[in-house]
Amino acid sequence: MKAACLLVCSIAGLSVGTAVSASESRTFVISWFAQATYSNEHDCSGGVHPEVEQIYFRYAQHLGVDAATIEGWRKKLMEGEDTQELQQLVSMRGRVDGKPVNPYTNPASVIDLQLPGLDGKYAYGFNLDGKGAQDPTAFEDPETHEHGVNHQLYRAFGCARAFRGSLQGRPTYWAWAWGQLKDSQPAWLITLSGEDLNRDGPITISIDRALEHLRSNSDGTPRAEMGYRIDPDPRSHNVFRGEIKDGAVTVTEHKNLHMLQNPMVAPQLDLKSFHLRMKRGANGYSNGFMAGYQPWHDIYFGLAATGFGGEEQVTGDIPGFYYLMKRYADADPDPQTGQNTRISVTYFFEVVPAFAAEKSGIPSHTVAGR
Repeated sequence: MKAACLLVCSIAGLSVGTAVSASESRTFVISWFAQATYSNEHDCSGGVHPEVEQIYFRYAQHLGVDAATIEGWRKKLMEGEDTQELQQLVSMRGRVDGKPVNPYTNPASVIDLQLPGLDGKYAYGFNLDGKGAQDPTAFEDPETHEHGVNHQLYRAFGCARAFRGSLQGRPTYWAWAWGQLKDSQPAWLITLSGEDLNRDGPITISIDRALEHLRSNSDGTPRAEMGYRIDPDPRSHNVFRGEIKDGAVTVTEHKNLHMLQNPMVAPQLDLKSFHLRMKRGANGYSNGFMAGYQPWHDIYFGLAATGFGGEEQVTGDIPGFYYLMKRYADADPDPQTGQNTRISVTYFFEVVPAFAAEKSGIPSHTVAGR
């Protein structure tokens, strides 16, 4: 994607409330958001997950369906015939006290098929826990070559067909989800403020939710330099200290990020130990990464909400993702059970320049504290 020219708004004599004197601000709207993936031929030694129909046959076998019936369903699927009995079985394959229950709202009632996780060397991200190369579960970033990268959600999802892809070849699930959300979910804005954004030095990074959804051109591509009003709801207002170094933007203050999101993906984006970097392209900042530790139950909520239709057509085995995230979760253990409640994640985003204003219509970069 080609980023449009950078929007530069110079305001003299005003300050931003995080101790960085701001004479210049640039706002961007996020035009693509997805898990950062780096799928390749050497990252799933246990193989990629079977197609969903094959997974359904495994569940049927576990539930006591005889081999002849399963083979009959297999032939019907190959010939394009109706398999309503199989659909009814798997859509209620959970068992509580021997009785069928919804497997998506009751994932622990379903047997764990022990689907393989990703075991490759590379993943995009950051050294969130400070252990570096000493962490045997960590990755190496294929771009920065930093060691000790924490991105356990990639281990959990990386061998699932719908989640495999690259920054350029978008994974099926994320392409589907973004296609549903971009024209209806309120847009997210990133504003950089500092004395001179063309030079290295400290800056303030604000991340906010807009009241409007992403503006698009007639061909579906994001429209640059459009105006957005910042949502005054404090649940989606975030300010971080950051810096520009060698042309790259990073967050230097790793507190929590909180954004209202969408139940289709997650009700909220809640990232503990937030990290961010944005890269400067030929025409300005065009993309970047954000990361942290996210409650994995929030992620599962979005998957489970798609139900049988989403599982069959897009995601693959939804209870399987519950067990994979439970297996690889790596932060905030529950004090009673010891089960980790958060999982390290890295998201890739693309941006285009935009204007940002307070709800009143006053440009946000003219208001102290932004």
